[in-house]
Amino acid sequence: DLSTGLAGVRKALGVLRQYYGGADALVQTGASVLRARAKQPASPELHEKSAGAGSKVVGILEVVESDFAKNLAAEETEEDSSQADYEKMTQENKVTKTLKNQDVTYKTKESKSLDKAVADLTADHESTSAELTAVMEYYAKIKERCIA
Repeated sequence: DLSTGLAGVRKALGVLRQYYGGADALVQTGASVLRARAKQPASPELHEKSAGAGSKVVGILEVVESDFAKNLAAEETEEDSSQADYEKMTQENKVTKTLKNQDVTYKTKESKSLDKAVADLTADHESTSAELTAVMEYYAKIKERCIA
């Protein structure tokens, strides 16, 4: 995880900067050195920090920190963008689903209405056909009388 890695690198940098960067704070002044030597029999050689080696390590860790921060920012930006796209698509799908459901409702009503109209027109056609047949038979009878 980038955030965990970044936190670890920053912690390591803090420790190294404190160790290598804080060397001036630990150096004793001349008067305190004289007092300390007067009380001690022989002074051992003082440990000196290797600032050059520390600066290289700190420099590398700073580059690593920068890379981690850049990658974390890019990942967060991509994640936010993906989340926004997901929410937008979800909303569009909800709207589309609602519209489709309304279409189904209206088409069902229209289908029922058309079925009723077809049934009514079929009944009208049958009665009109029967009436036409009766009229044609009557016409045929009258036509025979007129010619005869």
